[in-house]
Amino acid sequence: MKKLYFTALTAMLALVAASDFAADGTVTTENEKKTTTTTTTTTVITETVRTKAKEKPAWKPFKVCVLDFTSIDISGQVRFLDGKNDPIVIPAQNTLNDADHRTINSIMQGYVRMIDAWDNSWTNSANREAQVDDNVFTRKKAIDLYNTIVKGAPRPMVIGAEYLSAYLGKHNDVFGTMDVSQVAAAMQKLQKQDDFPRDFMLRIAKETGATHLIYGTVGDIHSRTRSFSGYGINTNTTTYELDVTVKMIDLAAQHSVYSNVYTGSCREQRPVSNDAFDNNIFLTLMKSALEQAAEDLYDVCKEGRKNKVTVTPMPYMITVTPTAGDDFKASQATVYADGIVVGTGGEAFPLPEGAHKIEIKADGYQTRTLTLDVKSDQTVTTTLER
Repeated sequence: MKKLYFTALTAMLALVAASDFAADGTVTTENEKKTTTTTTTTTVITETVRTKAKEKPAWKPFKVCVLDFTSIDISGQVRFLDGKNDPIVIPAQNTLNDADHRTINSIMQGYVRMIDAWDNSWTNSANREAQVDDNVFTRKKAIDLYNTIVKGAPRPMVIGAEYLSAYLGKHNDVFGTMDVSQVAAAMQKLQKQDDFPRDFMLRIAKETGATHLIYGTVGDIHSRTRSFSGYGINTNTTTYELDVTVKMIDLAAQHSVYSNVYTGSCREQRPVSNDAFDNNIFLTLMKSALEQAAEDLYDVCKEGRKNKVTVTPMPYMITVTPTAGDDFKASQATVYADGIVVGTGGEAFPLPEGAHKIEIKADGYQTRTLTLDVKSDQTVTTTLER
């Protein structure tokens, strides 16, 4: 019995000798120092893994081109109606003539309509794969749409581009504005290429150095009139409003990054008015709306905590060429980047810098998966197996 007692006492003393006493009297063993958390039966080691947040690209100034504006009406602005649904007459000097319609402006509007169609499909996740897949059918639809605008009846062109470009130019710390002729010349060149309109937005950026295109569509003019009679005075006060939709396209990202509707307004009072009567209501409304648009774009594009739009770095062109024997053609394979169809084997497609999961699929062959660290233009050759 005594022997058992001394054995237990010896064990306890050994434990104390191997321990440190804390200031509060608690005991920390060597084993506890190593594991930080100890129970009587189980040792649990908890490790916190911290993932470094992806750094936001450094802010860069914008290089923009403002394209000519259009009206949603294709037959002559009959939508511009007053409160009684009577046409609001717009002075002829505020619209471009038919000769202007059939010059380079039609080329630009062909591109605008393709951008709209592309952007609408890009935002529809359900159709994302089918729309991005650059097959013959999709390309044919885009070309048909382009030719319909370029060769068909002209859409009314309304003043706006020059004013918006000038207003943006006031903020030259953020926006560098390009002459539209540079972009128009690039558009003429690109539409003659054999694979047009493949990556047409990205190609415009490479040809011109532009980062963004901006264009607007005039929706409608509204008016409302209030009458006053009293003190021997009869007056009619008419308020006019013009809706303009402005859209900003990121050429490197190949989709719209910002859009908004701006409403210009002006008021006239007859027969008594403190202001001179405005014979150019339409121009006044446009300037009012576009001043708002320029200030809004400046707020969302300038550097700072309110920033919503940035300049996307130009992507690199990647070509994946699969092989699988003498009878196999690279075009038989479909190439996916990060789960999205980007083209077929042997075709170049854009990818931003960084790591991407590439998959090559072809009927009768095993899917080939690669991890590609994109830092420059690359051509990748890989072999598919059955």
